[in-house]
Amino acid sequence: MSDPLSMTVAQVEALDEAKTAEVLAAWVKAKKAELPEALARSTSKPHAKLGKKALYQLKSGGVVVAEVKPTFSNVAAPLPTKEDDELYGTMSSVLGTGDRALFFCRPIRGGGLELYQGIVSDTFGIVQFARVQANRAVYRTRIRELRAQSEISLLYCPLPRILEELGRGLSMNEKSGTALTQDMMDGLRELGVVALDPSWKVPAPEANDASLAQSSASLFQEKEISEWLPPESQLAELSTKSAELKAAAPDTKTFEQQRAELAETMSKTFFTAELRQVFARRLWLMGELFEHQQRAPAAALSRATARELFHGSAQLPFQTTLFTRSFALSAQDKVKAMLETMRQDRLTAPPEARIGAERAEP
Repeated sequence: MSDPLSMTVAQVEALDEAKTAEVLAAWVKAKKAELPEALARSTSKPHAKLGKKALYQLKSGGVVVAEVKPTFSNVAAPLPTKEDDELYGTMSSVLGTGDRALFFCRPIRGGGLELYQGIVSDTFGIVQFARVQANRAVYRTRIRELRAQSEISLLYCPLPRILEELGRGLSMNEKSGTALTQDMMDGLRELGVVALDPSWKVPAPEANDASLAQSSASLFQEKEISEWLPPESQLAELSTKSAELKAAAPDTKTFEQQRAELAETMSKTFFTAELRQVFARRLWLMGELFEHQQRAPAAALSRATARELFHGSAQLPFQTTLFTRSFALSAQDKVKAMLETMRQDRLTAPPEARIGAERAEP
């Protein structure tokens, strides 16, 4: 184990609980709070618990520590009224697979609304799309239900923004060869969805982006991005090679060093120029969601990392951490659970997908 006082959050999260406790003990002894404060916000419950314990010890020793607040808050748009509810729809956060769920509506002739649900993938295109007629009361009820689901992170937006997302998805259907049913095509045509370039460019880097992106590993402390992982094939390879290193390593320190080098090497190989742009677009969209939810620091970091990832060539901490964090997650059996989710129908139908559960006349 390297010098405990020089270790980053990502490095400590890759350690087991016993090693983490040793690192934190060194920070407490040195009366330094930076790492314990950051670790207390970790999405890994065991690590967060140890971080909070270290903060308590520091505080008891007279060290001033920052109050630990949740990193996630869902600030919703005003509840749609009878006059404007057709203007609002929702898009979920972007999953690590590049999928996001959509739920929205539009007014129809004679009164009432047509409710739509869908899932759009930045790899395959529109993979789910359905519609049903309902009244405004049903729609407002669905919106309230969404707001009650704290684990779901949503962007509330007008219909044109959602049609833009569907347009990009439609182009990706053509590019990937993912077929659409006739009913799906009819629904998209009636909405006026037109194919848009799915390979849109992230804006050029700004003056402080390179410096800010050096903290990009902390994006994994955000609730939504904490669930991002490399593809299943990469995780399997990482696990196999890691096991081989462990069996051959003469001691734990050598193994941990070799494992970190393995993760960085695989990360560099994985992030081709094309995949850098794919992940940059995902991060840019997450920046949009963070801004909507008034999470300014996360939005700024996500945007800066997206610009550097899209236009630059330097290896960013975000890229390496996508792989190194898998070691800590494996110890907590999180990778297995996440892979099981990835094997399901791309994205389990969210609460907003239950529009067919209640039908109502306009």
